[in-house]
Amino acid sequence: MSSFRKRILSATAVALSVGLLATGCSNLAPSTEAAADGTVVVVVPELSTQLSFDTSYAITASYFDTSLALNATLIRKPYIESDQAGTTEQDLYNFEGVLAEDYTVSDDGLTYTFNLREGIMSEMGNELTSEDVVWSYQRKFGAATSIVPYVTAPAIVSADQFVATDKYTVTVTVEKPAYGFTLLSTMADITGDIYDSTYLKENATDADPWATEFTSGRYDFGFGAYTVESVDPGSEMVLVANENYALGTPEITRIIQRVVPDAGNRAQALKNGDADVALGLLAADLNELESDDSVLVPEKARNGYLVFSLNTKLAPFDDLAVRKAFTSAIDYDQIMSEVYQGRAVKKNTMLSTDAPGYDGTGLPDWEYDPEATKAALEAAGYTENVPVTISVSNENQSISDLAVSIKSSALAAGFDVTVEALPATQMQEKAAGGQVQATIGNGEAISLTPSYQLQLLTTPGSSSNYAQWDSPTFQALVAAGDAIADPLSEEGGKAWNAAEKYWLTEEVPHIFLGQTGSDSAVASTLDGWTWRTDHAVDLSVMTQD
Repeated sequence: MSSFRKRILSATAVALSVGLLATGCSNLAPSTEAAADGTVVVVVPELSTQLSFDTSYAITASYFDTSLALNATLIRKPYIESDQAGTTEQDLYNFEGVLAEDYTVSDDGLTYTFNLREGIMSEMGNELTSEDVVWSYQRKFGAATSIVPYVTAPAIVSADQFVATDKYTVTVTVEKPAYGFTLLSTMADITGDIYDSTYLKENATDADPWATEFTSGRYDFGFGAYTVESVDPGSEMVLVANENYALGTPEITRIIQRVVPDAGNRAQALKNGDADVALGLLAADLNELESDDSVLVPEKARNGYLVFSLNTKLAPFDDLAVRKAFTSAIDYDQIMSEVYQGRAVKKNTMLSTDAPGYDGTGLPDWEYDPEATKAALEAAGYTENVPVTISVSNENQSISDLAVSIKSSALAAGFDVTVEALPATQMQEKAAGGQVQATIGNGEAISLTPSYQLQLLTTPGSSSNYAQWDSPTFQALVAAGDAIADPLSEEGGKAWNAAEKYWLTEEVPHIFLGQTGSDSAVASTLDGWTWRTDHAVDLSVMTQD
């Protein structure tokens, strides 16, 4: 039996990652409610209205937090102690039940059986059954707006893999044992959210067969730890604990999400005691808060990445020589020290370097060298500065500052850069549609399996493939890794290394810039801040002094 099979078999359950941050000016001040027993005030740049990957997604700082609060998955990555007092982190290589009581794996590693908890009721009074699980995945693969099929392959490629064998039992079959890790990882995150199918089917129509239009802007179709008490659009959302939650009623019984557009004002609200949690903070704010004993600033780096996506279908980045030249037109150290003020580290690759079996042989370590860039451009026939437009969200101050930094360093290297700042939704739509030359993103690979990470930004046709890159050679290299029984073995590491090296060194549709730190902070009266691969703060497991 492979080491990976041993890991997942020992993980049978018992008890139990592209976000852009909005900033701006506002005089809105949160009221003092943070001290109320069981109540937590969270200041956010804006509220989230889309809570499932089945209806595409709205990029907001509170998106994953809100979805996590209102939805639930069959399993999750368990929380374990972290090095920093008052915090926990996820065990990335084991899984435990949430809506499922437990799960088992067949001897051949191909069939996973999930035994649901009985008596779990939705907000609408419908009991969770295996039909909810099967229908939820049918929706994920049936809805035209869903991005789930792009991010669960190759482990889950069809809803037909899910079979309800009785009222409380579901089996899932994968094609290869190697797919088990990705299967469990994606089922443990937002792509694995389970919905009240009885309620949604009652509200489906011929024009809206999967009720995706119906659920747009709604919050009442999950089995999460909280339900929505009230919403004041654009201003405030109040969540209350779900007494019927599968893992018991959370100690934090009331969450007030309050919109404070300006990052500095959010930091001040936390410092003043007017908020318990602040999301989407800038590096300067976090550095200042770090010295305040009343605030906990998490130390553990996110699994987040900063990536420069180059549209390989539009000039000038349809020319491989230009893409390669741009790798030395970026002052990486300046970005880490000035834009992120030490709260990011340079990292030119995607895969997790601390994963079992990781192999980083031959991967890029780009350095700023404007003279080398000019020479490469001249050798490729470019005798004048090459015009480039970088499109970014105008709601993400850090990304905007990063784009300006690249504009400055690239000018000395032979590129004439224009920064185009667009509303977040418009920028995302243009980038997904292949209408921008280049863009900068900051996100997470929420499932840290090599196959998932390698395909997150590269799957042909995916709305997250901003580079519009389609490489059969690369897909074949990923498939070779997927054919290895233990994806976290030394053999697996070599296969993933070959794919990543081809992607980032030979083809360069993306230039990874760095790995960012956390951009949230909490009052020191809260215990249990959670490092999660999706960057959410899980208030359902936190306690309050």
